[in-house]
Amino acid sequence: MICLREHKNHSIINYEDIILSEEDNKKEINRIKDYINKFNNNINDIIKLLEKVKDNMNIYYKIYNNIINNYNYENINYEILYNINEFNKYNNIVIKDINEIINDNNINNKFTNILNIYNRMNISNNEYNNKINYKFEKEPNKLKYKYDITNTNDSYGINDIFEVFISYKDNKEYIISPNINNYNLDIFTLLDNKKIKSLNGHKNNINIVKYFINNKDYNEYLISADNNKIVIIWDITNNYNIKYQINTRYNNNNNNNIYSCLLVFPHYNNDNYIITSTSSTSDDNDNSATKIYSLNNGYFIKYINNSNNNEIRYLLSWYNKKNNKYYIIQLAREKIIINDLLEDELYSELIHQPEGDHCSGFIYNIDNNDYLCFSTTNGYINIWDLYNKNIFKVINTNNCYLYHIIQWNNKYIIVADCDNKCFKIINLENEIIKDIKKQHTSGVKCIKKIYHPKYGESLLSADSDDTIKLWSIN
Repeated sequence: MICLREHKNHSIINYEDIILSEEDNKKEINRIKDYINKFNNNINDIIKLLEKVKDNMNIYYKIYNNIINNYNYENINYEILYNINEFNKYNNIVIKDINEIINDNNINNKFTNILNIYNRMNISNNEYNNKINYKFEKEPNKLKYKYDITNTNDSYGINDIFEVFISYKDNKEYIISPNINNYNLDIFTLLDNKKIKSLNGHKNNINIVKYFINNKDYNEYLISADNNKIVIIWDITNNYNIKYQINTRYNNNNNNNIYSCLLVFPHYNNDNYIITSTSSTSDDNDNSATKIYSLNNGYFIKYINNSNNNEIRYLLSWYNKKNNKYYIIQLAREKIIINDLLEDELYSELIHQPEGDHCSGFIYNIDNNDYLCFSTTNGYINIWDLYNKNIFKVINTNNCYLYHIIQWNNKYIIVADCDNKCFKIINLENEIIKDIKKQHTSGVKCIKKIYHPKYGESLLSADSDDTIKLWSIN
């Protein structure tokens, strides 16, 4: 028999006399044992489920990164990278919580943490699922001017005179733009427009800056080019240090700019590439306007052949999933030339009427078919079926001088109109065109679609008055 009585030393706690028979005592102990066993079994079952969740999270992680491996980062939408980073951040938090629960020996802590992770996963899943669609959902016709973000020497540029990106290493959004007062590249946080860094290395006006991430090792790079035909690769992962500074001139002639450049990271080998194109080849006596350099050592590799040494105004890279090959798409003055990345193979030459200079383009996929959409200086927007090598759609904007073009979603595209000091929102279904002229005082040359950390689905535009403007729906 067990007898519990109040002791003088424990006067704060008042116990009533409790008398239990030995048999009752054993029953109570067994009941507690059964309860503990059931609780432990439940906890173990939950932990098994959590282990499965952790495995699934890792599977999702591999799936999403496999999706990225099948895209070319030259053409990838900004929102894809944003969502991948959001997923990876969320994925790491969940796995960390699960590991803490599994490794914690305190049952009460396990139970509390399981409830916390359950609640967090429900909330995070809802938030994440709202952002998972990389194609913007809201109507671009509702874009409203917010404010000027920063200055840029856009008058020197062709299309990619500024860049917006979300850094994989810290999951923050940035905008980078040439400084109009010197030859530096200034980096600002997109959320609060604070300058965090200034990159010094160019000695002439900068006309291109673009962001790339290597989906094999997640190293991040900026590539920039100036009027001296100097290309600089900046290693973001290594504190934005200069990785390579490449003189793309054949001789010391300073004439003519670099029109376009990009980085390519083929998934089927360990080589990575720098691609550049110049505005002309006659002064340099080069074999081609388009050149390939190694990103691994900075050395020149080869020229990309194109007929008649056409001036290449814009470069795109395209991964052809049907034959597992990478191609370089060269937007020349009067035609589109598509070559194999490394082999001397011409995939196609696309010639359209009426002729006009090609300024910008992008590649998108619908129903497992790849399309090339590009703008021209005589007001036409052409969409080509890349697999069937034929015209899919032609839109006439009536002799406008069109520069940069982007995809908002499968229904809308947006293009910069230099002549009319606006950007145009074009409905691909009915070809209705809406001009957004407010706040623009000169020709619009560069536009970028972004997911703003505060305003959500947004647009940045740069015109020749040297300002970058923010437009948002929210």
